[in-house]
Amino acid sequence: MPQPYHPPLKAGKHTFAFPHLEPFGMNVESLKAGRTLRVHVRFTTHCFTRKYDAATHPTEEPIIHDAGGRPRSFCRVRYGLSSRLPAAIQALNHPKAAVSQTAQERNWLHSVTIDAPGGLYRIFFELRRAPVEVRHLQDLSLVVESAYAWDPSNKPPGIRGSMGFVVLCGKTYKGEPVLTRR
Repeated sequence: MPQPYHPPLKAGKHTFAFPHLEPFGMNVESLKAGRTLRVHVRFTTHCFTRKYDAATHPTEEPIIHDAGGRPRSFCRVRYGLSSRLPAAIQALNHPKAAVSQTAQERNWLHSVTIDAPGGLYRIFFELRRAPVEVRHLQDLSLVVESAYAWDPSNKPPGIRGSMGFVVLCGKTYKGEPVLTRR
């Protein structure tokens, strides 16, 4: 039996499982590419963890290290919201779905309205052409880097502009510039 992408996590008296965050594929019909693009989607631990703070980290909970080796703390709020991620990403596969380019110009933002203070679930992702060694299986790789409920007391992320997700997929596949206007 294959190991889960994110193994179950014991936090306090509870064990949390992540079957909803298993990688998956979706097909995007791209007029720009002139074909159906195979997009592989996966989720990082930032979708269910928050920044580590030694002073507030519960002693009975594990420290979770992200892919870069940075310590993180399990976040029950992010975990609860993460059940919405697969559907939110699949909903991007629509001709009218748009995403916003962040000021860093390397990743993209999709916001979903939720019933919570701030009213937005922010989903940050990176989209790249698949590495050569897996191009026989997929055309693009989409990594959801982080997702959290927006706190209105925080500064909103810097945004350059927006673009249709399907167009973004076609441009990324063809190696065309994806820089949006300010």
